[in-house]
Amino acid sequence: MDRRGFLKKGLLAGVGITAGLLAENLPALASRIDDVKLPLPYVKLDPQEIADKAYSEYFKHECCDGVFRSILDALKEKVGGPYLGIPSLMFWYGGGGVAGWGTICGTLNGAAAIFNLTCKDFKPMIDVLVDWYQKEELPTYQPKVCGKVDIPHFPKSISHSPLCHVSVQRWCKVASVALKRPILYNSKERSERCARLTASVAAKTVELLNAYHFGGFKPTSVKGTQKTKMECFICHEAAMKEVE
Repeated sequence: MDRRGFLKKGLLAGVGITAGLLAENLPALASRIDDVKLPLPYVKLDPQEIADKAYSEYFKHECCDGVFRSILDALKEKVGGPYLGIPSLMFWYGGGGVAGWGTICGTLNGAAAIFNLTCKDFKPMIDVLVDWYQKEELPTYQPKVCGKVDIPHFPKSISHSPLCHVSVQRWCKVASVALKRPILYNSKERSERCARLTASVAAKTVELLNAYHFGGFKPTSVKGTQKTKMECFICHEAAMKEVE
């Protein structure tokens, strides 16, 4: 037998053995996956470090991934274990309010997933974050090096809604007035805003996680006039009048 034939047979034999071992261990691997219980372990993270990572990640895979991945990757590094099996790009789909549909802001989508992974009582965590998102002048994050545009006194707005399209259009209107020129949805300025928003929400998410796990978390009572926590009037009438 020549050298090429010998190597070919050896390679095929190795593949066969590996496949056999994998098949034998699939039930055990499946069992291990089933045994993972939520919430997963959490360690204290630095909000500023996470914000910087989220800002950078936004320009690669947008807002939802920016929040989710920046925190997940930090937990993979510091905790390991069950986090290692979670794909970092799992929430890429959430950009632009879920594949550009303008529904729930991707930053909130990614943050809610992290809360679900790490907190037994994740719903109050989501309540506090969404309530903050709707009422805070955002974005608050100031990058060391701007990714898209460098604007002194970067415009901020209050969204009054967790929805992507309302949040974005409100900011575009405020920015157009502040910068004295039309700022459109597809502009570099809007992209920079969403990058800074991603960083702002990622930092707030970590602040809430640290408070929840190490003391200081205070739930927020959120009540809507409609079913559950929804305020339909805000999104469908009052908010849209401002962005027409």
